[in-house]
Amino acid sequence: MKIKTVVIGTIVGLIALVPLTGFADAPRSSETHSIDQTRYFATPRIEALELKQRLDEAAALARTAPDDPVALAAYLKHAEFLLAQLERHDAYLHLRASRDIEDRADADAGDRTGEAMDTLVDTVGAALGALGEAAFAKDVETNPDLSRYAYLLARAERTHPHELPKDQALILHELADPAAANSWILYQQTVRSTPFKKLESGEAELDVKKDARLLAQNPERTVRRAAWQARWDGYASREEIYANILFGIVRMNDRVARLEHFPDAPSKVYFARDLDRKDVAEALARIEKRADLLKNYQRSRSRHIAAVAGITDVRPWDWSLPVPGLDVPRLSLDESRAEVLAALAPLGAEYVEHFRQLLDPANRRMDVAAEPGKRTNAGFSIGAPGVPSGLFVESYGPGLLADTRVVIHEGGHAIHRQLMSENGVSPFYTRGPNWMFEAFAILNEYLLCDHLYQASADPKLRVYYLEALIDNMAFQIFTSAEEATLEQSVYDGVVAGRIRNGADLDALSLSIWRQYEIWPATEPQFGHVWATKSLMFEDPLYLVNYLYAGLLATKMFDLVEREPAAFQQRYAELLREGFYAPPEDLLRSLFGRSLSQHELVDDGLNILRVRMQALADAYKKLDDNRAE
Repeated sequence: MKIKTVVIGTIVGLIALVPLTGFADAPRSSETHSIDQTRYFATPRIEALELKQRLDEAAALARTAPDDPVALAAYLKHAEFLLAQLERHDAYLHLRASRDIEDRADADAGDRTGEAMDTLVDTVGAALGALGEAAFAKDVETNPDLSRYAYLLARAERTHPHELPKDQALILHELADPAAANSWILYQQTVRSTPFKKLESGEAELDVKKDARLLAQNPERTVRRAAWQARWDGYASREEIYANILFGIVRMNDRVARLEHFPDAPSKVYFARDLDRKDVAEALARIEKRADLLKNYQRSRSRHIAAVAGITDVRPWDWSLPVPGLDVPRLSLDESRAEVLAALAPLGAEYVEHFRQLLDPANRRMDVAAEPGKRTNAGFSIGAPGVPSGLFVESYGPGLLADTRVVIHEGGHAIHRQLMSENGVSPFYTRGPNWMFEAFAILNEYLLCDHLYQASADPKLRVYYLEALIDNMAFQIFTSAEEATLEQSVYDGVVAGRIRNGADLDALSLSIWRQYEIWPATEPQFGHVWATKSLMFEDPLYLVNYLYAGLLATKMFDLVEREPAAFQQRYAELLREGFYAPPEDLLRSLFGRSLSQHELVDDGLNILRVRMQALADAYKKLDDNRAE
């Protein structure tokens, strides 16, 4: 299981391009940095030779655990060593492949490595499961050090009903994994070949997709509208290709899920992430009942835009229009580093120092380009035992707030990896539920927006950054609910034969978005939103992670403000210890008590409501001052 990270977006389907996304007319950074890949392997040839050996060793690992305590400990330590070594190869190959989308050799080798890691974990789990709880407990009495593997056994027992015989599992992986990887590549290639228009903006010609954030802030309303419409038109022009790619992914995942004794693909993926489809459905329903919170915010925001810009009929393409007279700061990569470190102060000096080390160019732990070129995969972190974690950013520029958010988000994943590595966490416990990983990184985003808000003296700028914070929270909770509902519905509809083409996907998307937002009622282009959801193609059914991550991050953000000292200590311990227990136990250690899903949803929405009211008050104050 690879850790995937959020692709930064905005509230209304990544299309409205709200102000959290940018600093108008900011220059593109010229800074470039490269991670020192020789820390992983001296040369590609050495890596390839060692990978072959590790893959053979992993494949030969016995699926039967020794019944002698000493031999069992040796077996598990050997498996840990192999997993750690494979993580090193996985990081190295992912880095190299991400530097060049055409590098299929490293990408394919990375896929094989990821499959081997998953198989190894499954093999050890099957071995412990076959040994049994009673025999394992007896071995622990003889060798107490074995107790650290107890959660491995618990996970194995949980997944046992869905295990396939080894030969069948290997065949399934060999067929399904490359097919999934090829589907993602095909989607990326389709996006890159989609005919998106170029529009004149000032003295430059801008691409309506690549430069969408800048075009959305153009002072000419006709340009903003044309850019908004042209971006939708681009996706619509390849709609059936996008649809057929998605249908292939859905059918394959559904078939794999049923072969592994799950009722459907969503149930399988949720199970792997310590979620349950019934619980997810209840959370989605509970959030949809509060959708008026988002609609009212959009109406309030629209009224403010109308007041300051003199637009009587505010539309989605007006949402990123800078407030007249607002001088928004522009952040270079170096300035971004400084703001990130200041924003993270509430998490403690040790956490900030780790981040400083990560972002220091002299340490060669950043891989950042000024232009994407052939680079891909947006942003991510890499790391392996014994190697300092690293941060990859496809391209930094043109200095938008979204660029800094990538740094603080993906950097958060890198620091989490580093803390676990320094604490000697077993590689079996460095990978946990994705939504918990994402929550830690999203908390960093919230802290960034709040820091910029609190540090601003200009009332207009304070409103700007408060909007950014609210937009981010609303995106994580409400947009994630929209996306999770959409993806579940796509799977159910395709399998049942109700969804057969792009038009069906358009209708489904529009019906869902209308429940949450004010714009789809008048702008049918929102029906194409499904084609922009790249994670449905890259990491199917991952989107629901951001719903739970957003709720958890919002709850943590509230605690950072209310109980800073206590939270800081418990949070540091949580990050260092890894995923050695079920999520509910880990969260109990963080919050000091158990939290129900209903409480998490209700608290998250109430925290968001308070921020929205603060923004409404700030709007009124600005409007009153302007009237005077």
